[in-house]
Amino acid sequence: SPDPTASQQMVGNQLTKVQVSQYSQRTFTPELSLPSKTEPYRIVELKAQVSGLLLDVPGRRGSKVEQGQPVCVIEPMDRPFRVDRAAAQLEQAQIAYRGALQLKTAGYQSELAIAKAKANLKSAKLTLEQSEIDLNNLRINAPFTSIIETRPVEIGDFIAVGQLCARLVELDPIKVTTQVSEADISKLKLGESAVATFFNHNNVNVEISYIAHEANAKTGTYLVEVIADNPNFSLRAGMSGRLKFSQPPVQAHLIPASLIVLDAKGEPSVRVVDENNLVKQINITVVGETEQGLWVQGLPDMITLITVGQNYVSEGETVETYFPPSE
Repeated sequence: SPDPTASQQMVGNQLTKVQVSQYSQRTFTPELSLPSKTEPYRIVELKAQVSGLLLDVPGRRGSKVEQGQPVCVIEPMDRPFRVDRAAAQLEQAQIAYRGALQLKTAGYQSELAIAKAKANLKSAKLTLEQSEIDLNNLRINAPFTSIIETRPVEIGDFIAVGQLCARLVELDPIKVTTQVSEADISKLKLGESAVATFFNHNNVNVEISYIAHEANAKTGTYLVEVIADNPNFSLRAGMSGRLKFSQPPVQAHLIPASLIVLDAKGEPSVRVVDENNLVKQINITVVGETEQGLWVQGLPDMITLITVGQNYVSEGETVETYFPPSE
Protein backbone atom coordinates (compact mmCIF):
# COMPACT_ATOMS: atom_id res chain seq x y z
CA SER A 1 0.00 0.00 0.00
CA PRO A 2 1.20 3.61 -0.67
CA ASP A 3 2.83 5.66 2.05
CA PRO A 4 0.16 7.98 3.71
CA THR A 5 2.76 10.70 4.25
CA ALA A 6 3.55 10.79 0.54
CA SER A 7 -0.19 11.13 -0.34
CA GLN A 8 -0.61 14.06 1.99
CA GLN A 9 2.46 15.77 0.53
CA MET A 10 1.08 15.29 -3.03
CA VAL A 11 -2.29 16.84 -2.05
CA GLY A 12 -0.48 19.78 -0.45
CA ASN A 13 1.51 20.43 -3.60
CA GLN A 14 -1.71 20.62 -5.63
CA LEU A 15 -3.07 23.65 -3.72
CA THR A 16 -3.29 26.85 -5.78
CA LYS A 17 -0.93 29.58 -4.58
CA VAL A 18 -2.47 33.04 -4.32
CA GLN A 19 -1.08 36.36 -3.14
CA VAL A 20 -3.00 38.05 -0.35
CA SER A 21 -2.96 41.37 1.50
CA GLN A 22 -4.77 42.60 4.57
CA TYR A 23 -7.06 45.64 4.50
CA SER A 24 -8.77 47.46 7.35
CA GLN A 25 -11.66 49.90 7.51
CA ARG A 26 -10.96 53.63 7.28
CA THR A 27 -13.05 56.79 7.46
CA PHE A 28 -14.12 57.96 4.03
CA THR A 29 -16.13 61.03 2.99
CA PRO A 30 -18.15 60.05 -0.10
CA GLU A 31 -18.40 62.58 -2.90
CA LEU A 32 -21.17 62.82 -5.46
CA SER A 33 -19.44 63.97 -8.65
CA LEU A 34 -21.65 64.93 -11.60
CA PRO A 35 -21.02 66.52 -15.02
CA SER A 36 -22.03 70.17 -15.17
CA LYS A 37 -22.12 73.19 -17.45
CA THR A 38 -22.17 76.93 -16.95
CA GLU A 39 -25.07 79.19 -17.91
CA PRO A 40 -25.66 82.95 -17.68
CA TYR A 41 -27.16 84.03 -14.40
CA ARG A 42 -29.64 86.20 -16.30
CA ILE A 43 -30.44 86.86 -19.96
CA VAL A 44 -32.40 89.85 -21.25
CA GLU A 45 -33.37 91.01 -24.71
CA LEU A 46 -33.54 94.80 -24.91
CA LYS A 47 -36.28 95.87 -27.33
CA ALA A 48 -37.32 99.31 -28.49
CA GLN A 49 -40.43 100.81 -26.90
CA VAL A 50 -40.51 103.70 -29.38
CA SER A 51 -39.59 103.79 -33.06
CA GLY A 52 -37.03 105.97 -34.81
CA LEU A 53 -33.54 106.24 -36.30
CA LEU A 54 -30.63 105.07 -34.16
CA LEU A 55 -28.53 108.06 -33.18
CA ASP A 56 -25.86 106.11 -31.27
CA VAL A 57 -25.00 102.54 -30.23
CA PRO A 58 -22.46 102.91 -27.38
CA GLY A 59 -22.61 99.23 -26.48
CA ARG A 60 -20.29 97.18 -28.67
CA ARG A 61 -20.85 93.46 -29.06
CA GLY A 62 -18.80 91.51 -26.53
CA SER A 63 -18.21 94.54 -24.29
CA LYS A 64 -19.18 94.98 -20.66
CA VAL A 65 -21.93 97.46 -19.81
CA GLU A 66 -22.73 98.77 -16.36
CA GLN A 67 -26.22 99.01 -14.95
CA GLY A 68 -27.94 102.10 -16.38
CA GLN A 69 -25.45 102.54 -19.23
CA PRO A 70 -27.10 103.20 -22.65
CA VAL A 71 -26.84 100.45 -25.24
CA CYS A 72 -28.92 102.05 -28.02
CA VAL A 73 -29.95 105.71 -28.38
CA ILE A 74 -32.85 106.69 -30.67
CA GLU A 75 -33.06 110.10 -32.36
CA PRO A 76 -35.53 112.33 -30.43
CA MET A 77 -37.08 113.98 -33.51
CA ASP A 78 -40.07 116.09 -32.30
CA ARG A 79 -40.56 114.32 -28.98
CA PRO A 80 -39.18 117.17 -26.82
CA PHE A 81 -41.69 119.51 -28.46
CA ARG A 82 -44.48 117.03 -27.71
CA VAL A 83 -43.53 117.19 -24.04
CA ASP A 84 -43.64 121.01 -24.09
CA ARG A 85 -46.99 120.97 -25.83
CA ALA A 86 -48.43 118.46 -23.37
CA ALA A 87 -47.17 120.57 -20.47
CA ALA A 88 -48.89 123.65 -21.91
CA GLN A 89 -52.12 121.74 -22.44
CA LEU A 90 -51.97 120.52 -18.85
CA GLU A 91 -51.57 124.08 -17.59
CA GLN A 92 -54.55 125.17 -19.69
CA ALA A 93 -56.67 122.30 -18.35
CA GLN A 94 -55.77 123.18 -14.78
CA ILE A 95 -56.87 126.81 -15.31
CA ALA A 96 -60.13 125.67 -16.91
CA TYR A 97 -60.89 123.30 -14.06
CA ARG A 98 -60.21 125.93 -11.38
CA GLY A 99 -62.46 128.36 -13.26
CA ALA A 100 -65.25 125.80 -13.43
CA LEU A 101 -65.04 125.27 -9.68
CA GLN A 102 -65.28 129.02 -9.05
CA LEU A 103 -68.32 129.30 -11.30
CA LYS A 104 -69.93 126.41 -9.48
CA THR A 105 -69.51 128.24 -6.19
CA ALA A 106 -71.25 131.28 -7.66
CA GLY A 107 -73.99 129.04 -9.04
CA TYR A 108 -73.21 129.64 -12.73
CA GLN A 109 -71.75 126.21 -13.65
CA SER A 110 -73.44 122.84 -14.07
CA GLU A 111 -72.19 119.53 -12.75
CA LEU A 112 -71.74 118.31 -16.33
CA ALA A 113 -69.40 121.18 -17.23
CA ILE A 114 -67.34 120.57 -14.10
CA ALA A 115 -67.05 116.85 -14.86
CA LYS A 116 -65.95 117.67 -18.39
CA ALA A 117 -63.27 120.09 -17.14
CA LYS A 118 -62.04 117.44 -14.68
CA ALA A 119 -61.83 114.81 -17.46
CA ASN A 120 -59.85 117.21 -19.66
CA LEU A 121 -57.44 117.79 -16.79
CA LYS A 122 -56.85 114.04 -16.28
CA SER A 123 -56.40 113.55 -20.02
CA ALA A 124 -53.82 116.33 -20.15
CA LYS A 125 -51.89 114.76 -17.26
CA LEU A 126 -51.85 111.37 -18.99
CA THR A 127 -50.72 112.94 -22.27
CA LEU A 128 -47.81 114.66 -20.52
CA GLU A 129 -46.81 111.47 -18.72
CA GLN A 130 -46.90 109.46 -21.96
CA SER A 131 -44.83 112.10 -23.77
CA GLU A 132 -42.22 112.04 -20.98
CA ILE A 133 -42.11 108.23 -21.04
CA ASP A 134 -41.56 108.23 -24.80
CA LEU A 135 -38.77 110.78 -24.37
CA ASN A 136 -37.09 108.68 -21.66
CA ASN A 137 -37.42 105.52 -23.78
CA LEU A 138 -35.13 107.04 -26.42
CA ARG A 139 -32.23 105.67 -24.36
CA ILE A 140 -32.32 101.88 -24.07
CA ASN A 141 -30.26 101.22 -20.92
CA ALA A 142 -28.76 98.06 -19.47
CA PRO A 143 -30.90 96.85 -16.52
CA PHE A 144 -27.87 95.25 -14.83
CA THR A 145 -24.13 94.90 -15.31
CA SER A 146 -23.67 92.41 -18.13
CA ILE A 147 -22.02 91.50 -21.43
CA ILE A 148 -23.49 92.48 -24.79
CA GLU A 149 -23.74 89.13 -26.55
CA THR A 150 -25.73 90.27 -29.61
CA ARG A 151 -26.44 93.71 -31.08
CA PRO A 152 -27.99 93.40 -34.56
CA VAL A 153 -28.45 97.17 -35.24
CA GLU A 154 -26.10 100.01 -36.19
CA ILE A 155 -26.14 103.80 -36.26
CA GLY A 156 -28.61 105.04 -38.85
CA ASP A 157 -30.82 101.95 -38.75
CA PHE A 158 -34.53 102.49 -38.24
CA ILE A 159 -35.72 100.55 -35.21
CA ALA A 160 -39.38 99.75 -34.77
CA VAL A 161 -41.35 99.18 -31.59
CA GLY A 162 -40.56 95.68 -30.29
CA GLN A 163 -37.44 95.29 -32.43
CA LEU A 164 -34.31 93.86 -30.78
CA CYS A 165 -31.63 96.35 -29.79
CA ALA A 166 -29.28 93.95 -27.96
CA ARG A 167 -29.16 90.68 -26.06
CA LEU A 168 -27.39 90.90 -22.69
CA VAL A 169 -26.04 88.07 -20.53
CA GLU A 170 -25.07 88.40 -16.89
CA LEU A 171 -21.98 86.34 -16.07
CA ASP A 172 -21.12 87.62 -12.59
CA PRO A 173 -22.34 85.67 -10.79
CA ILE A 174 -22.60 82.71 -13.14
CA LYS A 175 -24.93 79.73 -12.89
CA VAL A 176 -23.63 76.12 -12.87
CA THR A 177 -26.19 73.38 -13.53
CA THR A 178 -26.24 69.60 -13.39
CA GLN A 179 -28.76 66.75 -13.65
CA VAL A 180 -29.15 64.45 -10.64
CA SER A 181 -30.67 60.97 -10.71
CA GLU A 182 -33.66 59.90 -8.67
CA ALA A 183 -31.41 57.75 -6.48
CA ASP A 184 -29.14 60.69 -5.55
CA ILE A 185 -31.49 63.70 -5.42
CA SER A 186 -32.49 62.98 -1.80
CA LYS A 187 -28.82 63.33 -0.77
CA LEU A 188 -28.78 67.06 -1.64
CA LYS A 189 -30.28 70.03 0.21
CA LEU A 190 -30.56 73.75 -0.50
CA GLY A 191 -27.66 75.76 0.89
CA GLU A 192 -25.24 72.83 1.06
CA SER A 193 -21.72 73.54 -0.13
CA ALA A 194 -20.16 72.03 -3.22
CA VAL A 195 -17.08 72.45 -5.41
CA ALA A 196 -17.25 73.34 -9.10
CA THR A 197 -14.28 72.15 -11.15
CA PHE A 198 -13.37 73.11 -14.71
CA PHE A 199 -10.62 72.34 -17.20
CA ASN A 200 -7.73 74.84 -16.89
CA HIS A 201 -9.52 76.81 -14.19
CA ASN A 202 -9.28 76.99 -10.42
CA ASN A 203 -11.90 75.19 -8.35
CA VAL A 204 -14.78 77.35 -7.15
CA ASN A 205 -16.62 76.91 -3.84
CA VAL A 206 -20.37 77.18 -4.36
CA GLU A 207 -23.70 76.53 -2.63
CA ILE A 208 -26.81 74.81 -3.93
CA SER A 209 -29.31 77.52 -4.87
CA TYR A 210 -32.04 75.49 -6.59
CA ILE A 211 -33.28 71.88 -6.67
CA ALA A 212 -36.07 71.00 -9.10
CA HIS A 213 -39.19 69.34 -7.72
CA GLU A 214 -40.17 67.88 -11.10
CA ALA A 215 -38.05 65.41 -13.05
CA ASN A 216 -37.16 65.90 -16.68
CA ALA A 217 -39.73 64.01 -18.74
CA LYS A 218 -37.09 62.55 -21.09
CA THR A 219 -34.17 61.76 -18.76
CA GLY A 220 -35.94 61.26 -15.43
CA THR A 221 -33.31 63.45 -13.72
CA TYR A 222 -33.68 66.57 -11.58
CA LEU A 223 -32.11 69.95 -12.32
CA VAL A 224 -29.76 71.30 -9.62
CA GLU A 225 -28.23 74.78 -9.81
CA VAL A 226 -25.43 76.52 -7.93
CA ILE A 227 -24.22 80.12 -8.18
CA ALA A 228 -20.51 80.94 -8.53
CA ASP A 229 -18.73 84.29 -8.29
CA ASN A 230 -17.11 85.28 -11.58
CA PRO A 231 -15.71 88.81 -11.12
CA ASN A 232 -13.24 88.66 -14.02
CA PHE A 233 -15.59 86.81 -16.40
CA SER A 234 -12.98 84.05 -16.60
CA LEU A 235 -15.83 81.52 -16.73
CA ARG A 236 -17.87 81.63 -19.92
CA ALA A 237 -21.37 80.32 -20.46
CA GLY A 238 -21.44 76.79 -21.87
CA MET A 239 -18.23 75.54 -20.23
CA SER A 240 -18.21 71.90 -19.13
CA GLY A 241 -17.01 70.77 -15.73
CA ARG A 242 -18.04 68.77 -12.70
CA LEU A 243 -19.94 69.53 -9.53
CA LYS A 244 -18.75 67.66 -6.44
CA PHE A 245 -21.05 67.34 -3.43
CA SER A 246 -19.61 66.02 -0.15
CA GLN A 247 -21.63 63.40 1.74
CA PRO A 248 -21.50 62.36 5.45
CA PRO A 249 -18.39 60.30 6.42
CA VAL A 250 -18.67 56.50 6.41
CA GLN A 251 -16.47 53.51 7.26
CA ALA A 252 -15.14 51.71 4.18
CA HIS A 253 -12.18 49.83 2.69
CA LEU A 254 -9.90 51.31 0.02
CA ILE A 255 -8.94 48.50 -2.36
CA PRO A 256 -7.47 48.30 -5.89
CA ALA A 257 -10.11 48.21 -8.62
CA SER A 258 -8.41 45.12 -10.09
CA LEU A 259 -9.63 43.01 -7.15
CA ILE A 260 -13.29 43.35 -8.13
CA VAL A 261 -14.93 40.27 -9.63
CA LEU A 262 -18.55 39.63 -10.60
CA ASP A 263 -20.71 36.95 -9.03
CA ALA A 264 -23.25 34.79 -10.87
CA LYS A 265 -25.80 37.65 -10.78
CA GLY A 266 -23.32 40.19 -12.11
CA GLU A 267 -22.92 41.93 -8.75
CA PRO A 268 -19.46 43.26 -7.71
CA SER A 269 -17.66 41.15 -5.14
CA VAL A 270 -14.18 40.23 -3.87
CA ARG A 271 -12.54 36.91 -3.01
CA VAL A 272 -11.04 36.55 0.47
CA VAL A 273 -9.44 33.83 2.55
CA ASP A 274 -10.26 32.99 6.17
CA GLU A 275 -7.91 31.79 8.91
CA ASN A 276 -8.01 28.27 7.37
CA ASN A 277 -7.05 29.56 3.89
CA LEU A 278 -10.54 28.80 2.63
CA VAL A 279 -11.72 31.00 -0.26
CA LYS A 280 -14.90 33.03 0.27
CA GLN A 281 -16.65 35.46 -2.04
CA ILE A 282 -18.25 38.56 -0.49
CA ASN A 283 -20.51 41.04 -2.25
CA ILE A 284 -19.55 44.67 -1.85
CA THR A 285 -20.97 48.13 -2.57
CA VAL A 286 -18.78 50.74 -4.23
CA VAL A 287 -19.22 54.11 -2.46
CA GLY A 288 -16.35 56.10 -3.96
CA GLU A 289 -13.54 56.19 -6.48
CA THR A 290 -10.09 57.75 -6.27
CA GLU A 291 -6.77 57.47 -8.09
CA GLN A 292 -5.65 54.97 -5.42
CA GLY A 293 -8.59 52.62 -5.95
CA LEU A 294 -12.19 52.06 -4.94
CA TRP A 295 -13.87 52.69 -1.60
CA VAL A 296 -16.17 49.76 -0.83
CA GLN A 297 -18.50 48.67 1.95
CA GLY A 298 -19.73 45.23 2.99
CA LEU A 299 -16.48 43.78 4.38
CA PRO A 300 -15.45 43.05 8.01
CA ASP A 301 -13.20 45.54 9.77
CA MET A 302 -10.05 43.53 8.98
CA ILE A 303 -10.03 41.33 5.91
CA THR A 304 -7.51 39.29 3.92
CA LEU A 305 -8.11 39.79 0.19
CA ILE A 306 -6.70 37.71 -2.64
CA THR A 307 -4.71 40.22 -4.73
CA VAL A 308 -3.14 37.87 -7.29
CA GLY A 309 -4.83 34.75 -8.60
CA GLN A 310 -8.40 35.55 -7.56
CA ASN A 311 -9.66 34.67 -11.02
CA TYR A 312 -8.25 31.12 -10.80
CA VAL A 313 -9.88 30.02 -7.55
CA SER A 314 -13.51 29.52 -6.55
CA GLU A 315 -15.48 29.85 -3.35
CA GLY A 316 -14.98 26.96 -0.92
CA GLU A 317 -11.53 26.06 -2.29
CA THR A 318 -8.53 25.73 0.02
CA VAL A 319 -5.49 27.62 -1.23
CA GLU A 320 -1.89 28.28 -0.32
CA THR A 321 -1.33 31.95 0.51
CA TYR A 322 1.67 34.23 0.56
CA PHE A 323 2.11 37.94 1.20
CA PRO A 324 4.05 40.30 -1.07
CA PRO A 325 7.73 40.77 -0.10
CA SER A 326 7.03 44.31 1.15
CA GLU A 327 4.55 42.94 3.66
